[in-house]
Amino acid sequence: MLRVALTLLALAATTVHAGPYIPPGDLALRHDIQRLADQGVIKGTVTTWPLAWGPILYDLENADATSLPPPAVDALARVKQRANWETRTGELTFNAKVGFADNATRIRSYQNTPRGRAEVSAGLSWIGERLSADLNVQYVDSAQDTDEVRIDDSMIGIAVGNWSIAASTMQRWWGPGWGGSLILSNNARPFPSLTIDRMFTDGFETRWLSWLGPWDLSVMFGQLEEERVVPNARFFGMRFNFRPIPSLEIGLSRAAQWCGDRRPCDADTFLDLLIGRDNLSTSGVTSKEPGNQLAGVDFRWTPRRFAQSIGLYGQLIGEDEAGGLPSRYIGQLGLEWSGYLADRWSIQAFAEFSGTSAQFYESGRIFNFAYNHGIYRTGYRFKGRPIGHGADNDAQIISAGLSLVDADDIQWRALLRFGDLNEGGGPDERNTLTPTPQDIFSIDLSHSRAFWFGVLDFGVGYESIDDNVSETSFDESRVFLQWRSAY
Repeated sequence: MLRVALTLLALAATTVHAGPYIPPGDLALRHDIQRLADQGVIKGTVTTWPLAWGPILYDLENADATSLPPPAVDALARVKQRANWETRTGELTFNAKVGFADNATRIRSYQNTPRGRAEVSAGLSWIGERLSADLNVQYVDSAQDTDEVRIDDSMIGIAVGNWSIAASTMQRWWGPGWGGSLILSNNARPFPSLTIDRMFTDGFETRWLSWLGPWDLSVMFGQLEEERVVPNARFFGMRFNFRPIPSLEIGLSRAAQWCGDRRPCDADTFLDLLIGRDNLSTSGVTSKEPGNQLAGVDFRWTPRRFAQSIGLYGQLIGEDEAGGLPSRYIGQLGLEWSGYLADRWSIQAFAEFSGTSAQFYESGRIFNFAYNHGIYRTGYRFKGRPIGHGADNDAQIISAGLSLVDADDIQWRALLRFGDLNEGGGPDERNTLTPTPQDIFSIDLSHSRAFWFGVLDFGVGYESIDDNVSETSFDESRVFLQWRSAY
């Protein structure tokens, strides 16, 4: 009965952000949820965002705080407080956000920061037993994107059994990375999509599949912009992730650009795309090619079952197909650590390497290949930003991050990045950061705290660039200030 009640609560909840779902972008909330998953409090999968509140609420209500170490107790209290706020029922809820940025960050990490020079957002949410609506409107002044008025982070959905079907412009993040995701991240703006998401992640009861443990499935059919080499191309994405043992989560992801003006859009083409029948033309005739596909696997492993402090994670995404399987991989590997400072601060730190050249692990890396395509020449991008990792193609980037959160949700964050951008050069005009090879060093510091009038988020950053072709160097500073209504 408790599970049934909490399911209804999740479907009937009204929140200021995304109804019964937790969108990506809140670094501290994700860290708390991940810590509780590592401790065995949260049983389901936690690397496919947005997350459904329903299963998390169920696990929180059944948690035994007396058996948890102090950092997990603090995390449990913070997530419960957030859940109580975001699962209010029986009312129409309003939200607002205002942000300003001087030189908005070019390579976005998991943390949400303003996308333009100025950003004003307002929205309202309503959720009934089956139908949910979260409508948000933004005005954004951005030098990169000419869409000043947007409806990003909106959703109208209906619950059918244990599934949510929605028309959505919500941000998504697939994978365990913190500095970026190679296949789907919040680096690019979200594009309008029809989404199908599983809510509760209970495992199969049959003994043939029960070994998978808790599992989740997310499917999306998206529409890309008109201003492309192939206008109005469509996007297909699918992710299946599972926890065969409590210390290990595995994700399988697929994404593809297909259809569009003057391209085949019939059911046979989609079937070829779905089963991986790619590279159909050997004579240079491209009319039968189903699309631009990416697919791969990711994992996150915590070596110890209890009192975990270390997590190892990685992601491999194939940028081509060979024999029906992904090939020519780009990759990511990361190490995560969590701890407790002065009996007050919950600490999370990570170090992450990302290589976005095909066959990144070889000395003979393949340049000007990843995130590019011979037919869909705009590439794996939307509105001028990569849909995958923010460093775009042919980068080797090391990211290191640190976040501190206290019991009152006061936050301090730091992010360091250095490495090589667009090593292939060429020049490659499709690369959204630089057409020529560059060395990058950047550091960002930010602080957030809640007041009675809302939450203030402030950050400063510095970036230094060395261009390897012109042999010139330049640097720039950045700053942002953001206010949002209380969560």
